[in-house]
Amino acid sequence: MTKATIIDAVVELIQDSSAPMRANVGRWVNLVLDDIASRGLLHSLQREERATMLPGNSVDMNTGRNYDLNVDTDKVYKVFIPALGSDAVLKKLGQDEFLNLMAIDGFVRTGKPAYYCIFGLKTLRLHPIPSSDVAPALPTELQKLYVWKYKDPASLTENDEITEWKLKHTPCIVAGAYCYGARFDNLGDYAPTKMEYENLIVRLFSDQEFDLDAPHATAYNDL
Repeated sequence: MTKATIIDAVVELIQDSSAPMRANVGRWVNLVLDDIASRGLLHSLQREERATMLPGNSVDMNTGRNYDLNVDTDKVYKVFIPALGSDAVLKKLGQDEFLNLMAIDGFVRTGKPAYYCIFGLKTLRLHPIPSSDVAPALPTELQKLYVWKYKDPASLTENDEITEWKLKHTPCIVAGAYCYGARFDNLGDYAPTKMEYENLIVRLFSDQEFDLDAPHATAYNDL
């Protein structure tokens, strides 16, 4: 389904095809797509980036801490280092919380990275700074830093395909767009539209174990 088709479905519900309303709907649809992609559910927008980590040192606290991401996307939803096993997945922190943690630890603490934050849209920062045993000079693929990201829906044109979205998902995207319209543009009552949107996400995604092409689960009726 193209982005234009999704926008058309919302416009049809609102019954206002004017250029200003279509622009509003496009903005709401971007918010919905961003929300669902941030949950890891829009596979066609996903990107993976890998980086070779550098060990920290006591001279420059930025060595081993900062990694500039590629410019194809600025939306990070998971960071992990496979070699760390059960500690592989890093926890995302806000910038203030991340700074406070660095201050408590003395800014140059090294060890197994456990936290990350995004600075300036494209710089990923780690804490603690990788130690030499975690970031060897010749790492295996499992010892690299993996970053799962997604493409910003606002950068898509109306002709771009969002391959996971099928006709059966239209009610969810429509409810989501209507929800954001209610929140930001007084389109309606926000609370019930938000509840409907969240319920549709659960029904369309969670009960299908993230397989967007799977049929809906239905109760068995003995006729």
